[in-house]
Amino acid sequence: MKSSKNYALAQLHFYLSKWPFGFMLVKTVFSGTFIHRGIQSAVHQYRTKQCQAPVVAHVDAVTNENTVHWDNHVKLVESKVLKGWLDWEFIEVEHIRPSVSGDRSIYYLQHFFAEHLPHMPVKRALSLGCGGGNLERALIELNASETIDAFDASPESINLAKRLAVENGCSNRVHYNVADINKIKLEANSYDFIVAKMSLHHFEDFDHIFAQISRALKPGGVFMFNEYIGPTRFQWTELQLSITNRILQTLPEKYRLSAFTGSILDEIQKPTIKEMIDMDPSEAINSSEIIPKVEQYFDVVELKRYGGTILHLLMNHIMANFDTDKELDATLLRLIFLQEQLLVENKVLGSDFCYAVVKPKKN
Repeated sequence: MKSSKNYALAQLHFYLSKWPFGFMLVKTVFSGTFIHRGIQSAVHQYRTKQCQAPVVAHVDAVTNENTVHWDNHVKLVESKVLKGWLDWEFIEVEHIRPSVSGDRSIYYLQHFFAEHLPHMPVKRALSLGCGGGNLERALIELNASETIDAFDASPESINLAKRLAVENGCSNRVHYNVADINKIKLEANSYDFIVAKMSLHHFEDFDHIFAQISRALKPGGVFMFNEYIGPTRFQWTELQLSITNRILQTLPEKYRLSAFTGSILDEIQKPTIKEMIDMDPSEAINSSEIIPKVEQYFDVVELKRYGGTILHLLMNHIMANFDTDKELDATLLRLIFLQEQLLVENKVLGSDFCYAVVKPKKN
């Protein structure tokens, strides 16, 4: 019963976030009360419960401990009950778009089309690590490709992606299949472009994967990814943590309520490797090797680093505390964005996220 109650409250949190008046009512009128704390606690407990929940084994060769986490979480991710720093429109518009496209009105897919796909739709595209299918649905809606093949190791993710494709009327153009991307074998000279959105950092064997991508692209084809490229297993640097925590501790308490715990956040700590593996064995498993391996197999056509070195750590916890319709809150956020940008530009910190377009090296 308690799990069902937590699920219901977590869903309430989701729907309130879609209803601005209701969300602000809870946030302002009930802030600090048992009602607000109850919803936040339920979201936290439900997330924790989902991390620990057993999953019935699927009769499939790729179903293993690496897919269990995503089998459990894909519906929450697709519905934005699990909301990361990249899911906030204010961060997207004010920070990421200016870094990637140089224009607050142009997001990365639009930029990719304008700069690298002169003729649309192309015949055939491929998506690796598709999850619940939001990227493929967007590509079809924007008429980027006549057909798209999409693969993911999580059977539940593929089941959800197929269902949502039917609901969105694009199931005849997107072909979803379960596959272990680390062992995938792709047909040569088959795709006009290949994409990966926040999935590469869950892959391990980049030598195999990048060799397959290189052979699968048609002549002139490109590989585009939008990705976490920071420290493996989130083993953030001491300088990165120190700067992030000093910014955090400068903020008034009302901005430091953690979305994960429902309590005031005083310090962000680096997770242990064991904690990372227990949460998701594939999370950032080899992320620091992505760019070095990319450079071995591809020529870089475009690479835009957009930070996340501080914002990823900080905003996952506290972004929900800011009312971006208020000038003070919006200005505080822009100042934090600017701090990170200056630290990355002056090479005090590296960039943990990037957008890139590459093409296979010529032999």
